[in-house]
Amino acid sequence: MVSTDLFSEVLDFPNPDAQQRYAALVGVEEVKQRLVGEAVMLLDHRLVTTWSERHHKVVIRAAQELSSRPPLIILAGDVGTGKTELAETFVDAVARRMRVKGTLYSLSLAARGEGAVGQMSTLIGNAFKTVSDESHAGYRDGKSSKISILLVDEGDALAQSRELAQMHHEDRAGVNSLIKGVDGLRRHNLPALVVLCTNRLSALDPAVRRRAAYIVTLKRPNETQRGSLLSELLEGVTLNDGELNQLVTLTGLVDGRDFGYTYSDLRQRLVPEAVILAVTYNVPLSYEILVEAVKRVPPTRPFTQEVG
Repeated sequence: MVSTDLFSEVLDFPNPDAQQRYAALVGVEEVKQRLVGEAVMLLDHRLVTTWSERHHKVVIRAAQELSSRPPLIILAGDVGTGKTELAETFVDAVARRMRVKGTLYSLSLAARGEGAVGQMSTLIGNAFKTVSDESHAGYRDGKSSKISILLVDEGDALAQSRELAQMHHEDRAGVNSLIKGVDGLRRHNLPALVVLCTNRLSALDPAVRRRAAYIVTLKRPNETQRGSLLSELLEGVTLNDGELNQLVTLTGLVDGRDFGYTYSDLRQRLVPEAVILAVTYNVPLSYEILVEAVKRVPPTRPFTQEVG
């Protein structure tokens, strides 16, 4: 039985809802494809060894090095760029490609403990043990019928640099436990993977960053991506090309602002605000309503610009 004290959520895959949410992540197709490809190779080393034997007759050193990478992927980027949504849904695409079952374990922030000596490291160690045991259960004769992914959201809160002078001893122990857990998964060659999301890549401990097999930084949508997402979200709304283009402009770098709307700003704040206005006024959703919504709902400031 999986402990609810360790994980805020445990999801099984394939999952139709996750499949739809993953497909709805527009404008980041290249990132999605690379992420799934990296995950598959980290979870199933046979792909690399089979390739090497087919083309080189032996498992060449380069293939060995690739297969020995720690099973850690870091998704970095500003608030609202889709890190968590991607992390929570890409597992579905991985499970479908590998034709196996998958489970995502979202590490609870409670894993940070209450500051008692040894508490955080024990909780993190137990989380890795759960993931390891579950992965091992589906591993037979070099093949796996199940993959396990441990999601560490807000990773900078758990894996911040141990170089910080003011860092509490227990926090240092937590970082050590995280590193030990990742190394343990690599050492036992299990079909398990750690995905760590962070708003501040530079704040992560250098040893954690070094272990990442793949680091991707998600950015706010550019004009093309905003246009694509707005077109999808506003399907069925009568807008001409000029009006759509103006909405793209208004949600970008305007009025001296050096940052545009995030994906979540557009999906979860701007468009819902426009619908609320249209319902309140009892009128169709229109360009004029959308412009009013833009004025009412400014974009989220970049994390580094947040004010207290």
